Amino acid sequence: MGSGESLVATVFPGFPGGRIGAALLMLRVFVGIAFLFHGRGKIVDLPAFMAEFRLPMSVAAGAAWVQFLGGALLMAGLFTPLAGAGLAATMAGATVTLIRRGESFIDPHGHSWEASGFYLIAASAVALLGPGLFSLDALLFNRP
Repeated sequence: MGSGESLVATVFPGFPGGRIGAALLMLRVFVGIAFLFHGRGKIVDLPAFMAEFRLPMSVAAGAAWVQFLGGALLMAGLFTPLAGAGLAATMAGATVTLIRRGESFIDPHGHSWEASGFYLIAASAVALLGPGLFSLDALLFNRP
C-alpha cells in the first residue's frame, strides 16, 4: 500500500452503503442545507453579523464562507472530512461565544447555544464517520 493509498484509508475509513449509507446521506444533506443557508445569510449581510457578535471582518467573512462552502461540500459528499471539520470549528467558536455571552443551553424565548452545539456535534460526526457510499468522495476515493 503506497503512502497515497494509506492517506485515503486514514481519511476515509470506509464507504458504507445500505441503511448506514442512507443515514449518512440524509444527515449530510440536511446539515449541508442548513449551513448553506446560514452562511449565505451571513455573506449577504456581513456587517450585521459582525456587529451582532462583535467580530472582526476577517473572522466574520471566514466563518460565513466556511459555512456556505462547507454546506455545499457536505451536500455533495465532496471532501467531507475537511468540510465537516471546518464547519465544526466554526460551530465551536460560535458555541464558545454564546456561552461567554451568558446564553443558556435552551431558551424558548431567545438566543441559546443549543443550535450551535447541535451543529458542532453533527458536523464533527460527519467528519469522523465520512460521507458514506452515496457521495462524490466514494466515487473519487473508493478504490478496490
